[in-house]
Amino acid sequence: MSNLKQFVSFYCADKLYGIDIHVVNDVSPASNGIIPVPLSDGHIKGLVNIRGQVILVMDIGMILGNTSCLISPFTHIVILKTKTALTRVRGLSKDIDISLFHNKPVGFLVEIVGDVISVSSEEIETTATKYLNKENFNYINGVVRVEDQLLIILNPQKLLYHGNDINILKKVEE
Repeated sequence: MSNLKQFVSFYCADKLYGIDIHVVNDVSPASNGIIPVPLSDGHIKGLVNIRGQVILVMDIGMILGNTSCLISPFTHIVILKTKTALTRVRGLSKDIDISLFHNKPVGFLVEIVGDVISVSSEEIETTATKYLNKENFNYINGVVRVEDQLLIILNPQKLLYHGNDINILKKVEE
């Protein structure tokens, strides 16, 4: 396989999603106690302290137009790298715009974490609108068939800016 790409995979509402492994810093169980943020949008789950670092947690199910992610022993937070950390990453896809990331960590609440999935960039369909509903399309970079499932590849920058999150992210940075 030429131009191999890797994605951290996870499930939400019985669909398989993936985020480029280069932008993922950590995957942590969601059992640390998420503290709600008053007057925030429904997709903002709250703040969590993981190893001394405060992380804003967003519900990926709500962002993608599904129902809220179900909290269970399998629920995890996929934590993205900060802008500073991304500047040191080699082999970062040209699709990733570092300027849209922030210097405070942000995580996405997911129902079940899967495996790291490797696919050839030639296998990724970027015009696969027939598989997706229009509400989600802005957040999606492409799809690829993996065994008997469809892996929906998400655009992390667009997920970060869902709704008015830029204001929340700036407050967390302060």
